[in-house]
Amino acid sequence: MILMASGCLCCTIRGDLISTLEDLIKKFDTGSLTPFKRVVIETTGLADPAPILQSLLGHPMILARYTLDGVVTLVDAVNGSSTLDHHPEAAKQAAIADRIVLTKTDLQSDVTALHARLKALNPAANVLDAAKGEATANALIGTGLFDLTKKIPDVAQWLKAEAYGDHGHHHHHGHDAENAGRS
Repeated sequence: MILMASGCLCCTIRGDLISTLEDLIKKFDTGSLTPFKRVVIETTGLADPAPILQSLLGHPMILARYTLDGVVTLVDAVNGSSTLDHHPEAAKQAAIADRIVLTKTDLQSDVTALHARLKALNPAANVLDAAKGEATANALIGTGLFDLTKKIPDVAQWLKAEAYGDHGHHHHHGHDAENAGRS
């Protein structure tokens, strides 16, 4: 496990993310690192996923050696609607995700409206209920490549804006990760 605590992943340590992934490649190639099958990047709950994805998808060495399996986002069933209303990053996370895991559904009697809202943001994403045991490792990992063509048009625009340096993100220090998803 490598903790990258030098700042917001969407800005100050994007270069560190790429450097860390490149370093893993070098260590793997020289035999100083035990072979591994996957890298999991866990962000804070209100991270903007577009800069992270653009960093990964826009770097030739990373593309040559790593495959983006997909994005998983957690959505709190109790606070999810409010979080989507008040934090654009949460909507981006849901729109970009390949798999959306609803948490705390055991504490929320009706998730029909939230489920419909998530489907409107991302019609192709599998929505899994954690309380029902649907968020298994097999359901989250190895389910296919990240596919931009299955996303709403906004996703391509966000990634394009990141590619051209129009970051438009905000700093979110001190927010509760449970209020939104992780990508």
